Amino acid sequence: MTAKTAHKSPSEAVAFSLFDGDWLHRIYGALHLSNRARFAIFKRCLAIVVITWLPVAAFALVSGNAHGGMVATNFFADFAAYAQFLIGLPLFMIAEPIIDESTRSVARQLISCDIVKPKDRKKLYHAHRQIARLRKAYWSDIVCVLIAYSFSVIILVPEFGPHPPSTWHVMDFREWRILTAPGVWEFLIALPLMSYVWLRLMWKIVLWIFYLQRVARMDLDLHPTHPDLTGGIGFISEAQGRFAIFILAYGISNVASTVAYKITIEHFGFDVMPVWGPLVLFAVGAPLLFLTPLLMFTKHLYSSKDRALAVYRERVTAQGRSVESRWLMDDNGAQSTSDEIRELAELATMSTMFLHIEKMRVVPFDLRSLAQLMGSSFGSVATVLPFLHFGKDAQNILETIGKLLGHLVGGN
Repeated sequence: MTAKTAHKSPSEAVAFSLFDGDWLHRIYGALHLSNRARFAIFKRCLAIVVITWLPVAAFALVSGNAHGGMVATNFFADFAAYAQFLIGLPLFMIAEPIIDESTRSVARQLISCDIVKPKDRKKLYHAHRQIARLRKAYWSDIVCVLIAYSFSVIILVPEFGPHPPSTWHVMDFREWRILTAPGVWEFLIALPLMSYVWLRLMWKIVLWIFYLQRVARMDLDLHPTHPDLTGGIGFISEAQGRFAIFILAYGISNVASTVAYKITIEHFGFDVMPVWGPLVLFAVGAPLLFLTPLLMFTKHLYSSKDRALAVYRERVTAQGRSVESRWLMDDNGAQSTSDEIRELAELATMSTMFLHIEKMRVVPFDLRSLAQLMGSSFGSVATVLPFLHFGKDAQNILETIGKLLGHLVGGN
């Protein structure tokens, strides 16, 4: 038994995961789409498109909601549908294993790098057990499903109001307004499923923040001289950077798609609040969602840096005075050249370590992780720019894509 495992019993050592054994993964297993299946992510992406976009497109062709050019009654002119079901949902599928592996890595390194001191290992494994119970609970998925259907109702209500817009979702039937065939599938299957997918990932993010909060309350053994400039916990920043793909997927499916629809179909300008408001709020708020939890480690990092600076300042000062006094008083060359070199090397090393500690950050994130998060948020928002500056050309391109996909689905 190694030194790293000697202090833990098999009953205490609980593997960390945000996804293993949860409700959706049990369904994946029943459908032979588990993580162990070949090309599992590709198959999930394909399945989600087949369940969501493809039936709506087929129903749109059958019901006559696939013609008319760039109008709201033409399903194939709906930019939001392309962004949500053909781009956003597959990105959410891809994001899951990336997030799972990066968060698992953090949990492993907290132990393997001895960041969490042995006396707090029981608390860490207790946190692992709490996460396991929460991720496997049925109630979280039920809540996500209920919220997902609530979103569908909220989106659908205006189309049955006193002055309803004309869209491919609904149609007039005598004195009533009813859902079209593609609208039924959209609001009963496709849209709730998409909302469930991102709401479920949001729940996993809440669990992850809860886990980081528990870790931040433990006794951590940080190393101010560590090359990552964050006391040896720079791997937490790297994990936060991996959430960039979730930001990209959410931004494209829920922000950029909606804004682009308002520009191309409803002909809104950028100066309208429903257009620029969501873009600005998302571009700023999304990175903050993942950077703010890192502030929980600031107290540990600041205390560790402050203590280390005090110790090294004292040692460097004492060493410097010792070297200077011998140099000034040793006029007879009593000290050998090798001793002089050794002392100067020691002083240089301590001075370098002192400067390294001074550069230590008190928030555990680096520029690369920050760039990943901000790049994803601004990147998803930037997909709207062609519709702002090249509105007519973008509409023509989108209409051509719509016609092509319509022919492919219709088989002619």
